[in-house]
Amino acid sequence: MNTQSYKYASAAAVVLAILFPIYWLSPHWWSGDSFTQIMTQDIQVLDFWDGLFVLLGVLEITVYAFLLKQFSHQLESTTPSFLLILMMVFVALFHATVFVDVGYALGLFAHDPETLVLGVGIYALIMLFLYAVSAFIFAITLLMRFRQLNGIMKVFATGLLIACVFQFTVILGIINIFLFPILMLLLALNFYRGENEVEVI
Repeated sequence: MNTQSYKYASAAAVVLAILFPIYWLSPHWWSGDSFTQIMTQDIQVLDFWDGLFVLLGVLEITVYAFLLKQFSHQLESTTPSFLLILMMVFVALFHATVFVDVGYALGLFAHDPETLVLGVGIYALIMLFLYAVSAFIFAITLLMRFRQLNGIMKVFATGLLIACVFQFTVILGIINIFLFPILMLLLALNFYRGENEVEVI
């Protein structure tokens, strides 16, 4: 991966770190209504927040894709790469829930909004859980090579492991609104510093 590609990767990670808390801390989610009411209202309209939700998914997959490319050059083990691919798949499937909003706007769903919200909510939680499992194992595979990791990736792997534990609890997952951007900034720094940052054997 050339220097220019690393710059794109670093920029994508920084933008994701900025937009992630903007989305999840927006009044869109903190109106005081119940989560079911918020989701029911959200599913019936297509607006700026739906576009931002899609953008977050694209950026996250982009960051992981760059990390995967970096690993393909510097890791002999294929396990971390496989787990990164799984993480990208689950991120894509989670953000694909926006198609429910699109379908509702187009009149493709005859179901009551509350029924759709229940189905989408269960599906989203499953995708988040599968992502957390993949990321948890991914972090462990990195930490198993702790001595070979550079300083940035040591902190990233440790932070990712903690974030996954928070995600498993669901309730503590709210902390990840603040922890996830930090992890992305670490990856941004990792990409910015270039090809010599991940030297795992």
